[in-house]
Amino acid sequence: MADEDAFRLSAFFDSCYDDSEPVEALRDAVMDQFPPEGDEGLFAAVARKTSPFSALAYALGPDAVLRLPGWFGDFLLDAAQVRAQLPAAEEALTLTGTQRRDAVERIHAWMTGLGDDPDHDVDELLDGPLRVLRHAARIGQGAAGQVRWY
Repeated sequence: MADEDAFRLSAFFDSCYDDSEPVEALRDAVMDQFPPEGDEGLFAAVARKTSPFSALAYALGPDAVLRLPGWFGDFLLDAAQVRAQLPAAEEALTLTGTQRRDAVERIHAWMTGLGDDPDHDVDELLDGPLRVLRHAARIGQGAAGQVRWY
């Protein structure tokens, strides 16, 4: 079950989310560039009543989150920035053994305690962002990430 720290972190993320008209217009413009069909260069995580990025941040902890590109799940990187940011993202998102089991438990706790998605695909949430960044680096493309609340 989500603990008091999870609820405080959720409130913090809620207060940091910028849904101003210019920022939402930028998010829409970025989304317009995504291909209509998914491929290895795309990743989406959706959940009702909660943010998958927030669950990931709760699972990773502050030190790892600070190694991720951007600001609380939002980033727009050109190809050179992807290559530069990839090592830190790999360090933050490459979890094995006990570290991964603990992250899975924390994501489940978040998704059930703050949302209503107990069956969320935790492995995809942990692996998808890094897969996208590696793909972008491999083919020499930029990458974008965004948190959307509807």
